[in-house]
Amino acid sequence: MKKAKKSEKILVKQIESSALSLAKNQRGLSIGQLIALIRGQLLMSQRALAKRAGVPQATISKIESGRQKPTIPTLNRILDALECDLLVTAVPRFGVEETRHRQAVKKAEKRIEYLEGTMSLEKQTPDQSLLKELVEEETKKLLDSSGKGLWGEEL
Repeated sequence: MKKAKKSEKILVKQIESSALSLAKNQRGLSIGQLIALIRGQLLMSQRALAKRAGVPQATISKIESGRQKPTIPTLNRILDALECDLLVTAVPRFGVEETRHRQAVKKAEKRIEYLEGTMSLEKQTPDQSLLKELVEEETKKLLDSSGKGLWGEEL
């Protein structure tokens, strides 16, 4: 069981790293711009691409210029004509550990905020340094737990 967990963790890290690298390299490029770049590198005209893909040349022009977003079937035909595959993947905004930590902090702050509210009702408002320390302790507890309290709805 531990080996499966370890291999899953390695796989997610590899996917995360590859996806982030790909996203970084393609940052700012629309699918139309990418099609135009690949087509240009192949020394293929819009007309030739349109004929190979079975779509009007005007469609290629509109997609490359950003005036039209391609449907998935049209995109698949165009990419197939360019000898490319469509890759759909999840690109994590942050690493898995950072995402867990951010969630733990958010959850800990919510729990401590509840405690602070309860204490305020009793006119026992704790000072900010104590609240910060409590949030840090709660964050650590959440990160050390099996994950049950990390993503659930309970306080």
